[in-house]
Amino acid sequence: MLNRYGIRMDDSFVADAKTVAYSRTFTGQHLRVSFGRAPPPASSFIYYDFPDIVPGEEDDDVDECEGEDDVDELHIGVIAAHGDSVLLKMSHRRLCNFEDDHFLYRAGAASSPAMSLLPDRDFLTKSEQVYADCIVSPPIRPIVHSGTTGLLQRGDDDVLLVELDLLYDRSLRREMAEFCLLRHGTSQRELKEPVPIIQDEGSKGVEQPRRRCGIDTIIPLGDRFLCWVTYESGFLLCDMADEAGPKVRYVPLPNGVCWDPKEYERDMSIKHSMNMGAAGPSAVRFVSIDPHCCCGGPGRSTCAHSRLAFTINTWTMNLSMDEPLTWVKDGEIDCEELWELPGYEGLPRAHLLCPVVCLDNPNVVCFLVSNYHLVSNYEDWKLWMIQLNMKSKTLFSVVQYNNDRYGAYDHLPARLHCS
Repeated sequence: MLNRYGIRMDDSFVADAKTVAYSRTFTGQHLRVSFGRAPPPASSFIYYDFPDIVPGEEDDDVDECEGEDDVDELHIGVIAAHGDSVLLKMSHRRLCNFEDDHFLYRAGAASSPAMSLLPDRDFLTKSEQVYADCIVSPPIRPIVHSGTTGLLQRGDDDVLLVELDLLYDRSLRREMAEFCLLRHGTSQRELKEPVPIIQDEGSKGVEQPRRRCGIDTIIPLGDRFLCWVTYESGFLLCDMADEAGPKVRYVPLPNGVCWDPKEYERDMSIKHSMNMGAAGPSAVRFVSIDPHCCCGGPGRSTCAHSRLAFTINTWTMNLSMDEPLTWVKDGEIDCEELWELPGYEGLPRAHLLCPVVCLDNPNVVCFLVSNYHLVSNYEDWKLWMIQLNMKSKTLFSVVQYNNDRYGAYDHLPARLHCS
């Protein structure tokens, strides 16, 4: 359970020596990173600091940006994780312009942890060029879109960063997938020719993900597959077995779990009510927390007794680029069952949020429990993380979340083994 939000170290923090790694930023500053690891459902965090910077010095450029003196100028966050590799982004601002540096952290199970600054991309992709041709000035700057960059680790030393974008081919009248690849240890990204997106007969007519901002999560599986997921429609399954010509297949989500896009954008709880994760090297598990009426009917209800009623549902799919794909429903727990489980005593009887599928056992899912809608004062708002076995219907453990409460809503499954 790796929290995406990094924590700035202070003088009272003692870094875990087994996880510390160093690198230089684009401007030459020293960056130090370490990880605070905890067993699920507790959160693991990335900690960072800049040993050469005296607190407050990074605000020098901010003074020229009127009205923004309180903005944190240097912040580290987690973009992706796979194996012992973690992709980090440092967001900062120079003279009112926001820029990002990207780093690859290797936990180093067989050696010491290491971190390296990734090279910037110095060219436009075809999809970016289409946009650039539509404007006269200024030309757009090539950037790595963190929301569309996946991380695929194959073996101990082979780590591949895969950036995906979508491009509509007017001559073919179809959506194409465009890939930009960077292998760890090389200095140049490689742009691949756009490839068509395979779409089954049963999913034709279903809108595919089209926008960069529409990607909710990216899931690596084994050493071959990557999934770009949007919970408004489905996911793009990418087969990286042949890097020269990756294959891409569009896969819809299980029937009945896609929310209306307008409601999805308006209601924050909907955004946090579903998730998809790896269920082995070639399978995925989808978890959905679905509201229902107290009488058992599906969907939201205005009935007072149904305001917090829900059912947790899980589906599993074995992945293939050639065979038919089918979601198999394999788990269901009603809220009344959950609330009566040993160990749930004292927790709010409210909607669960933010499911995260466990990498070691896909039957185990971590959830967030909040009393936000049950209290009247912000000071009384509390959060708990729980670990639930969907197959045996057993509540394994409960921990209270005591860090920044907004950060509790964004975790990645990760497996970091440091020597």
